[in-house]
Amino acid sequence: MEVKPIALKLLVLTVAFLALLLGLSSSAALNETCGSLNRDTEAPCPTGWVIDPNKTKCFLHVGRPQSWNDSETCCNKYGGHLASLVSVQELQFAQSLCGEYINNCWIGGRNLNSTTGYQWMWSDNSQWNQSLFPLTDVPTNCKPSCRVNRTNDLCALMTNNSKSLSSERCDNPHSFVCVLDIGRKCNHMHCHREYLIILSVVSALILSITLAVVVWLLVYKQGKKRRRSRKLSDPAASLPSWKVFTKDELRSITKNFSEGNRLVGDAKTGGTYSGVLPDGSKVAVKRLKRSSFQRKKEFYSEIGRVARLHHSNLVAVMGCCYDHGDRYIVYEFVANGPLDKWLHHIPRGGRSLDWAMRMKIATTLAQGIAYVQNILFL
Repeated sequence: MEVKPIALKLLVLTVAFLALLLGLSSSAALNETCGSLNRDTEAPCPTGWVIDPNKTKCFLHVGRPQSWNDSETCCNKYGGHLASLVSVQELQFAQSLCGEYINNCWIGGRNLNSTTGYQWMWSDNSQWNQSLFPLTDVPTNCKPSCRVNRTNDLCALMTNNSKSLSSERCDNPHSFVCVLDIGRKCNHMHCHREYLIILSVVSALILSITLAVVVWLLVYKQGKKRRRSRKLSDPAASLPSWKVFTKDELRSITKNFSEGNRLVGDAKTGGTYSGVLPDGSKVAVKRLKRSSFQRKKEFYSEIGRVARLHHSNLVAVMGCCYDHGDRYIVYEFVANGPLDKWLHHIPRGGRSLDWAMRMKIATTLAQGIAYVQNILFL
């Protein structure tokens, strides 16, 4: 089979697209400088994380000192954020994680400028409980330059064995505590990585189906062109095996449908006449009853299907004629006449058929019917 250049181009594009998706997926995983989030679908927290006593959050202490901004970015890559605390119990739990390694740890508090002035906010945008975690704000008598310097870079620091929080410049490096809400199955890079995998699989499937359809269409068109070229190179093979006669031609070969040419049969069907073609071959012309339901195209189509049948027990159809609703079928002449004349009567000069001959007729007739059924209806 000859594959066209367009099929090869589609194949190359498919491979390149899949390689690009796999590369994006790999780069997404490599960009996680804080490590990967290994989630066990059965466990409430990812591997390495610790669930809090209330079983609502997962905590992780990262011992590598970083600035507050870098710490928040790292927690975001895990799918969470720097710890936002809502109770003293959570503070003590976070201190126990931090105290195992170092005395001070960043948490998610930061002093931000708002319409009401500078105030403390958690990194997940939840409200800060000043009565629960009081932090020293900027003095009211501080000059504007002092206010900018003291507030723009202040972040919340958790100190071990202290029930209060302290503030420190955000660019100082400290270890930090991340928090992840239980039930957040998809977030940031973890979700992004899953999305890329799903996108890769679905895109590969769509492209494969598209490529298969395009290749099939190309092969089908190629085969169609070959068949057409074979027909053009062999005109005899493309010609039909039957002829469309005119009404005048049928009058000529049947002597204007004379009674002398009428064959014995049921006149109600229109009558059957013998005739001789110009080449000397003898034929029978059967005139069908007029029908307003069958048009010329349908009649020719039906004759074409029957004319293609070639079997020793079938009479060969040689042509037809359609003239203003009058329909005629031209087929080879059967010298012994219709079958029912032999089954139910004894023709002049003939003899009665015995049971062996009748069984042979029934068998060959069944073979002809089976052949027609296999060709036309299967």
